[in-house]
Amino acid sequence: MAAPTEASLLSEKCKRFGLLGAGLVCDSMMTLRLAEVRAGSAVRAESAAESTRSAEAASVGYALASPSSAPSALGPSNGAAAIRAPVPAAHAVLGPATVVANGQTLTRQEILDILSETVRVQGIVQQEVSVLARKIAKESKKKKKGRLTFLDGHKKILELNLPKEPLEERGLTESAFQKILNQYEEDDEVMTCAQQLLHPAGKGDPERAAGITMDRIVEIHKFMVTEMQKVLQEFLELSQDVRRTFTGKGCETTAELLVSIAVEQVLSVRCEDVEQAVIRYEEPLQSHPEFTRYTEQLANMMSHLIGATQPRVEKAEFVQLLQQMGDSTKKFKTFSKQVYEDYRSKACTIVEAYRRFDEFTEQNAGPDAQEAQEMPDLSSVEMQLCYDEYRDDEEVRRAWDHSGAETTLMMQSVLSPSLAGNSRSVSSSSAADERKVKKLKSSEVVEMQELMVDEIRRTTQALKTATMRPGERKPEIAMQLVQALASAAVERRFGISAEEMAVASFQHAAVLQKNERLARASEEQQDILMQLARSWGQALSEAEGE
Repeated sequence: MAAPTEASLLSEKCKRFGLLGAGLVCDSMMTLRLAEVRAGSAVRAESAAESTRSAEAASVGYALASPSSAPSALGPSNGAAAIRAPVPAAHAVLGPATVVANGQTLTRQEILDILSETVRVQGIVQQEVSVLARKIAKESKKKKKGRLTFLDGHKKILELNLPKEPLEERGLTESAFQKILNQYEEDDEVMTCAQQLLHPAGKGDPERAAGITMDRIVEIHKFMVTEMQKVLQEFLELSQDVRRTFTGKGCETTAELLVSIAVEQVLSVRCEDVEQAVIRYEEPLQSHPEFTRYTEQLANMMSHLIGATQPRVEKAEFVQLLQQMGDSTKKFKTFSKQVYEDYRSKACTIVEAYRRFDEFTEQNAGPDAQEAQEMPDLSSVEMQLCYDEYRDDEEVRRAWDHSGAETTLMMQSVLSPSLAGNSRSVSSSSAADERKVKKLKSSEVVEMQELMVDEIRRTTQALKTATMRPGERKPEIAMQLVQALASAAVERRFGISAEEMAVASFQHAAVLQKNERLARASEEQQDILMQLARSWGQALSEAEGE
């Protein structure tokens, strides 16, 4: 996996929230990831420019003075767009002159126009929703009104008569446009427009934002998780037929309105000021486990909300996808256990284990992977919702059990209580209690999680000190390796499979969700993995820039 780029981040966020939603949905972690990418882009651009200047200087026989420091990746603290390092015109890269999408031929200029128009519409929607939230919050305080329902909030949004999305007017799908943007990731002008979609210019007040401390930012995000959970729960209690009458854009805008109202009413702060304050504390927030958890929960719940409005994939396609997942999981488990035993017995070093994982990934990216790529790319939320729809079918239930998807969802319900109970699929295995699995106490589940963290920490440290070529350090391979070896260690120590641990965790969910030791261990695991992904991603990015 290559280091993330602005194009890949935009594609990731568009997939979750749609093109317009990429700018409307407040995803603070995405804001920080974008800041990192911009920093890397600025450094690489300056490095490339410096190399060019050095070569030109050498050609006329004189040495160039020491390079100046790289320009700041971030603009003013109010969150304004960063200034990209200048690229000499002679070396500027332009994307394709024309591309084809949904049977339409689009010019590069038309793509720029779509992005610019989307940014304009984004600004209008943000402003209108912000003003409406402030108005309702003020009225509610005066008249002591109760919380606005989702249906009433959606009605308020419709009354705003907000402009249509540019893609909708052109008859383009969001997935098609995401693929188009990936062809322009080296095009400086197009990516500058994409930046504005990922992180629009701040609308808040710089002075108010300056008064928001880092602890306050975390507290606000925790409150937003609670409010978003209420919104999601209310929406999922509507009948499926009613949910399908909403658009994804309508749902996300309504959710933004309801959460913004609650934040203003209870905390007396504006969401746009919070996003600006996030930029002020960029570095410490990147490694703040609570902030990371809350922002991920918010993004997941918004994805769940939007996904609940969408039509599901066909049953036959869903069954095929589940079968492929099950086959791949079984193959990966067998491979991982063998590598673990070899590493444990010192038959291979950590570098050799890493290279075996890398080779395994490459080998499984052949013809079979091509068939898998043709399958729909469903998130865990979409998997849940698909299973909800087809769960009464015996073939679907067998494929679901074979896929191992339920194990993942049960663990998520334990470690992410904000999503627990929001979908029937997590309790899909009401049969979980009836399975013949090893009986475990909740304290034993906690011990397993702590062992998992110890093993992840140990393997991560071994990778950090290993001698490897910079370009060889692939973040996604390292993440697979450390988690697979840790899981194998837990299975060996306790004589229990990952599936049995998931069932036990689900059975003790009520106790485990309040367990401080489990929470600390889970946060530490996430923190270690984030730091590993960040450091290796940076190393890979620097190697590719050389």
